Amino acid sequence: MKTKILFFPLIVITLLFSCNNSQSNGITKVVNTFYKYYKGKYVGADKGLLSASLAVLIDKALEKEAASAAEVRASKSTDKPATIDGDIFTSQHEGYTGFKIGETKVEGDKAVVTVEFTNKNANVKTWKDDIVVIKENGAWKIDNVNYKGDAGAGKNIKAVLTQFSSASAAPGMMVGGDSDAHGCKASAGYTWSVLKKNCIRAFELPLKLSNPSGSTMAGVAFSEDKKQAEVFAKEGSFILTQKAENSYTSTTPDGGMFLKKGNGIWEFGTLKDGKALYAERKK
Repeated sequence: MKTKILFFPLIVITLLFSCNNSQSNGITKVVNTFYKYYKGKYVGADKGLLSASLAVLIDKALEKEAASAAEVRASKSTDKPATIDGDIFTSQHEGYTGFKIGETKVEGDKAVVTVEFTNKNANVKTWKDDIVVIKENGAWKIDNVNYKGDAGAGKNIKAVLTQFSSASAAPGMMVGGDSDAHGCKASAGYTWSVLKKNCIRAFELPLKLSNPSGSTMAGVAFSEDKKQAEVFAKEGSFILTQKAENSYTSTTPDGGMFLKKGNGIWEFGTLKDGKALYAERKK
């Protein structure tokens, strides 16, 4: 009789463990599937993996973008339409190149999954965000993304979408509150390019240079006629004038900067000592 009494609780514990484990696997499977196939643009998010409320907010934001684009076309303006720019499914608008699912906390029909993201192409290499998952009509769905860092355009993805859709967005506006006078959003990695007359992200430019340790990057843009070059680096932005083929210089109070290509490699540095601060990596 004692054996039966001890055996029954063991069965209950085993069943509960199996149930919880299965539930956790279902939650992480949804998160893993979404981020595995998500391409970094919220317009392409798989709504089948999202909650109804999050899907509605996405639709409203897309409608706002479409309306703004129509207004710009109708007015024949050269302004950019209001948009949500960058990846809003993580706190880093540059997006991610890889991810790893961490701790999962389940409370009834709601769970929070911590995901560690990595981006090998951006200055911020690794960060974590909390993915909120809820059970809706018997299936687990992603309901929100809480930004754990301070780089997100809001506290979470729902706040960003709501802010954009409800705000009076002027042409050229990008979501977030740190846009400069040109509408370039710093937290999304954008800065104004004098030569391109547009908001650009240095790490997306075709020509990228890095410092000797590889920890800091500089981007280079050229004018259409190749007569000028614009370098975006940690030290600031510089406009350089062509002096010879593949050779540019600028004059500054501290002696000026150079950008030149030698032995198939672009280098950017100070004219005063001829030292290269950044160089193109060998292919």
